[in-house]
Amino acid sequence: MTKHLTRTTALACILAALSTSAMAQDLTITFSGLAHQSGTLKLVAYDSPAGFIQHQAWRVAQQQVSNANPELTLRGVEPGQYSFMVYQDLNNDGRLNRNRFGMPLEPYGFSNNARPTGAPQFGQLAVRITQPNQQLEITMR
Repeated sequence: MTKHLTRTTALACILAALSTSAMAQDLTITFSGLAHQSGTLKLVAYDSPAGFIQHQAWRVAQQQVSNANPELTLRGVEPGQYSFMVYQDLNNDGRLNRNRFGMPLEPYGFSNNARPTGAPQFGQLAVRITQPNQQLEITMR
């Protein structure tokens, strides 16, 4: 009886793990409003407010800009709430260049196409990923 119960529990755990990974999906992010067709889009994604506050990214990705409609596909995205920030590294120096007042000199954008007046907050940028092969558009400015 105990042996049967142990096998059943193990099988249930394996099936649960497989069904969780089966819910993972692709998320395609497109970028509009690019003034330059050069450089690299650098994306940082957060999956929780705590990770956002502590600058612990859930995912980091980049894509060379070679045409007017670049896109990035993130694979294995579990349903949930995520916040995205992106900038276009025009000179490929690996950082968002700013002026002496701290304002960005290179194009940038946020999920929800948010326009925060100060430092962005997770909730302002948060989007819910619920559908398989969902798409998200971020407008650069």
